[in-house]
Amino acid sequence: MRIKRKLLAVVLCLSMVTCLFTGCGGSSEEETTKAASTKTGGDLVIEGLGTDQNADYSVEGTVTIAVDTARATDYEALFDALQQAYPKLDIQFDYFSHTDKDSAAEYLSAKASAGKMPDIIWDEAATDGSLMTYISQGWVYPLDEFVKDDPDFKYVPKNLVKNYTFCDKLYALPHQAQFEEMVVNLDVLDALNLDMPELDWTLEDFEKYLKAATNSTYSGIEKLFQIPSLVVSAYNPKNTVNGYNEDTHQFEADAYVKALKYMINLRAIPGLEAWALRRTSTGDKTDYVKKFGTDEDNAAFDKGLTLFHGVGTWELADAQSRWSDKNWTSWTIPQNKKAKGVMPYHVDHCFMTSSCENTKAAWQVLRFITYSSEGNLARLSMYDETNTGKYATINKLYYPTTTNPKVAEKFNSLPGVTEVDKYLFKNIDKCRRIDVEKIVPQYNDIIKNYFDEAQNQATDGTSSNVEPIIKEAVAKANPEMKKAWEDFEKKVLKVQKDFEQKHSK
Repeated sequence: MRIKRKLLAVVLCLSMVTCLFTGCGGSSEEETTKAASTKTGGDLVIEGLGTDQNADYSVEGTVTIAVDTARATDYEALFDALQQAYPKLDIQFDYFSHTDKDSAAEYLSAKASAGKMPDIIWDEAATDGSLMTYISQGWVYPLDEFVKDDPDFKYVPKNLVKNYTFCDKLYALPHQAQFEEMVVNLDVLDALNLDMPELDWTLEDFEKYLKAATNSTYSGIEKLFQIPSLVVSAYNPKNTVNGYNEDTHQFEADAYVKALKYMINLRAIPGLEAWALRRTSTGDKTDYVKKFGTDEDNAAFDKGLTLFHGVGTWELADAQSRWSDKNWTSWTIPQNKKAKGVMPYHVDHCFMTSSCENTKAAWQVLRFITYSSEGNLARLSMYDETNTGKYATINKLYYPTTTNPKVAEKFNSLPGVTEVDKYLFKNIDKCRRIDVEKIVPQYNDIIKNYFDEAQNQATDGTSSNVEPIIKEAVAKANPEMKKAWEDFEKKVLKVQKDFEQKHSK
């Protein structure tokens, strides 16, 4: 192995490496005698590694990758496999870590000032629009020249390609999806003599289940305040969180108002939401304690006294430990009859920096760790029976952002993949992002200024008439959002002009 690691913080990096390698074991004799098409990435056994017809294995030189230590999930296995596939490459690592601030931005700013930018930023998951800052500063290398003739690129969902295309240039690539889900307590379901809902269940179905599970013993759900964000697309598939339309870059009130009203009407049913018993103006903490015996967060579901609870797929590994004594399963978010398969999800991305000199080699690396079939097969292989326990995995499962048939076949064959997982992955090209703050300039500031109070009024039950509040918020927010996009695109066009001039020489 020629993977070299440049330590920015020795103690931090050592602790991370120790954590990641806990439980790693050596390859067995049986593994080393597999067919020639089977190789190992470190301890990882991967079918077909190094046989991608669309890859260029002749590239050589050094490629530096910046890795967020707080987001280093499974990167060791992925890059071990990369090194096996590209033996002429010298892969070096730089580390940055999250603090109270977005240290990715701080890290890149410091590197840019010093003229020592890494070649690739891997798994940049900042939620404050940092990508937009990077692009407008001219720190990101446009990728169009690399993807235009790559047959595998067609498998990246168009909705995700669009998310990373600004002023007609592609600046980043998605590498991992995470989904919002509903957790179902199966014991409560049985006690109430209810059947599991369908995977494509509707908001109407959801309401029926909530009502059926609300009595003197149980509440239908722990918390409802996530519902408006999660079901906006059920009322209008073109809208995402807060009614934002990714195509027009404008907020739309109708779907968001319907989602809020839906939640408010459910909350009006006494005892349906455990949280409401202690959080709304009409509730009292004593009511919650009387029913559930404690005032701790999520205590009702922890005690097995609610039917539903919201969870993200990134939390499922922890949930398996937290609720090891519970009989539960994760499920899809309720949908609209006319928009089945439209699920709320989050996406993490990678990009190449504009200062990269060995772009040919860096591109092969970036391609491998995002949408290439062999890179995805490498990551998925960590979860198959052959490789179980060889690498520490933080997430329950890896959800690819490519629909490549080989990748889909591997994903669907994994022992830990449920029917829910298959459904989510099958519909990834239909899903709507709710982490739009990653790809929209000044999004968080606009939401804070205009929408948070409206959301809080609905959440806390201080206002049931949210329509005029939301319409006023939309009316004030849209001009600012329009200006934010205009200012951003103006900067990007200048950056593009400067980039073309520099690289035409």
